[in-house]
Amino acid sequence: MAEEQARPAKENAEENKIHLTIVTPRGVKFTEKADMIIMRCVDGDLGVLPGHAPLTAALGDGIFRIFNNGVEKKLAVFGGIAEIDDRTVNIYSTIAQRPEEIDREQAEMDRREVEATILEESEEHQVRRLRVLLHHALIRIEVSSHLEEAEYLKYEEEKEDDE
Repeated sequence: MAEEQARPAKENAEENKIHLTIVTPRGVKFTEKADMIIMRCVDGDLGVLPGHAPLTAALGDGIFRIFNNGVEKKLAVFGGIAEIDDRTVNIYSTIAQRPEEIDREQAEMDRREVEATILEESEEHQVRRLRVLLHHALIRIEVSSHLEEAEYLKYEEEKEDDE
């Protein structure tokens, strides 16, 4: 009897999830069910929960946050389009990177190089372009650091299971 009650509760929890798909020019990059998603749009952050009203939004450059069962995942997403309805979020982006796909050392080097160049440059157009590059490097640095956090949490969970 308890199993029969547990099964519908689990199925109900699964039905109350957002079905997320991220597509890049190379194909489907990421699929997952989520409790909540927060994405950077051109006019600010947008949070999505199951049952969201239909919406299409232009994505900006930023951190794409996925929450599922109390765990947060981060991706670096640079531009694109989000199509949202009550239970589905489809993301179409040129660049979407998981933490493990980011070269942290390269992003740090890019950040230092761009910051130094900004100090030297006086042309407004060049400075704007460099600030975009700096923003990309900072996004990659934050998302890549999330990999270390996720591995720590995974280690702690395995340690608890062993006890």
